[in-house]
Amino acid sequence: MNSSKALTAVLALVLAVAASGQSASNTRQIFDASMQAMSAGNYPEAEAGFHKILKADPGNASALANLGVLYSKTHRYTQAIEVYQRALKAAPNQKQIELNLGLAYLKEEQYAEALPYFKHLHEQDSSSQQAVMLLATCYVFTEHPADGIDLLKPLVEGTRQDPAALYLLGIAYSKAGQAQQAQETFRQLFSSEATPAQSNFLLGKAYEEARSFPEAADAFKSVLQTEPGFPEAHLELGKVYVSMQQNEDAEKQLREAVAQDAQDASALYYLGALLVQMQQPKEGLPYLEKAQSLSPDAWATYFYLGKAHFQLHDTEKAIPLLQRASEMNPDDSGSPYLLARALRSVGKVQEADAAMKRVAELHVSSIEAERRALKDAHIVADSQ
Repeated sequence: MNSSKALTAVLALVLAVAASGQSASNTRQIFDASMQAMSAGNYPEAEAGFHKILKADPGNASALANLGVLYSKTHRYTQAIEVYQRALKAAPNQKQIELNLGLAYLKEEQYAEALPYFKHLHEQDSSSQQAVMLLATCYVFTEHPADGIDLLKPLVEGTRQDPAALYLLGIAYSKAGQAQQAQETFRQLFSSEATPAQSNFLLGKAYEEARSFPEAADAFKSVLQTEPGFPEAHLELGKVYVSMQQNEDAEKQLREAVAQDAQDASALYYLGALLVQMQQPKEGLPYLEKAQSLSPDAWATYFYLGKAHFQLHDTEKAIPLLQRASEMNPDDSGSPYLLARALRSVGKVQEADAAMKRVAELHVSSIEAERRALKDAHIVADSQ
């Protein structure tokens, strides 16, 4: 899939660059200098230049759109989403902005939010394979696998088969409960034009999605044996090792992932969280703090930051972080449980009792949901 390339594409919007309080020629100079700085990888200078333009002209679509590109390049997808939305208000129906906004949502795994943008792009150009793949991805991961299958099947017909489409189609079949078609699709993956590393990486992702962790680990190890620098292979193998509770192996792979891309919020989070789980909060904090700065809307990062400070007996710092995690994900019982312990340790008994009451409510809700699911399953079985 070529979607990652779109994140780094420099927008060439033909829009007027005018700002109150400064001449158009001066604005143009600042804009051009910011673009050159971004191309050279000097992101702080580029960011400062775009902000200077936006301070004088908050609706400057070119500056907003390219600031979004910069945020995406530096893995700050939450901030990218915000400025892309502002850019679309200033310049509606700009295909490149819609694409990059959808991709930023995709990076945050917010598939439902990305879907309308990719649907609009697909409606505008149904022949675009990129639009098909992105829309299909949203369908597959928003519990509409049948719609994804319909979009993907034409991409794998004939002699030239897209390995990314085969992988996604296999996932779609799996989610649709069509196990035989899924297996056949994954077999085709190995006979496609994909390189061995690409095929094994996609197969590893498929196994990971299906929670077949030993098979996923073997696939990712094969990727790294074939191509040691393959993007995200260390991260995915590290995540699989975390799921298998092979902590030492996980730590090694996640450190490799961070070394490969020091701005990868996901790699930073997983490494920091793992270190906290391994009772190494002091070592984990810097990774979690950087992950939080890159992706400030990730509730789990707040949870592990709170847990790290709690382990370090810095309860005053732990409490607001755990409160924030509980607010961001009210369906998780881990945050209020640890919050209750932290509150009780500083004598805030009533607040601790309230947090534990929330834990109990979530536990009861979980049991009731499981009972309803079992009852529904029996009803379906009886009707067949």
